[in-house]
Amino acid sequence: MQITCNECQKNINIPDEKLPKGQAFNITCPGCKAKVRVDQHLKAKAEPAEEPVSAAKMAVLDDFADEEELVIYDEGDELALIMDDKNKDVWTQTLQEKDYKLQYAKSPEQGVYKMKFTKFHLVALHEKFGGVSLDESAIYQSIIELPMELRRNIFVALVGKDFKTLSDMQAYQYSVNVVVNEKDLGKLGDILKKSIGEFEMMYKVYKETLKSLGKV
Repeated sequence: MQITCNECQKNINIPDEKLPKGQAFNITCPGCKAKVRVDQHLKAKAEPAEEPVSAAKMAVLDDFADEEELVIYDEGDELALIMDDKNKDVWTQTLQEKDYKLQYAKSPEQGVYKMKFTKFHLVALHEKFGGVSLDESAIYQSIIELPMELRRNIFVALVGKDFKTLSDMQAYQYSVNVVVNEKDLGKLGDILKKSIGEFEMMYKVYKETLKSLGKV
């Protein structure tokens, strides 16, 4: 889809596959840096809804749509979503050193919204993100309820004060890929190197097995 900046009249091309389905959004003009509202794709004939959406949920989605700016990534970019306000700087430095492109969520609900429209490769979540427990966390519940074909492509790191870092048993208990105790965040780079390496190896073998069985 092509849009035109109202300020400088520059034409901006946006790949159709990058358009959030059923959502308006803002984009920064690469020419004059003005914000451009994009809602032209909503004027096309609406497709039947896959599932009913409550009025309250739609209002929340609309609120986040107003805040979001479309970011277009290159093919092959590794994307990470950080939801740990307390340790944000540590995550940012460590993941940037590993060449991840970063996004941040302000609340569990915004985290759900972001994951709905972006395929993240890594998600970093603090057990108290948003001031709620994991049982009450919309983003944690959303992650553990993901279909397996989606979940197996996301590396999820859970941070807290009582976890035993790199405990496979606790990671399994919480349905994440790695747990990290806050006191060990100084070694975050090494922790991720080990755990992501094991994660990638495990699913490499899994996918090769499926391929050999003719299931992919």
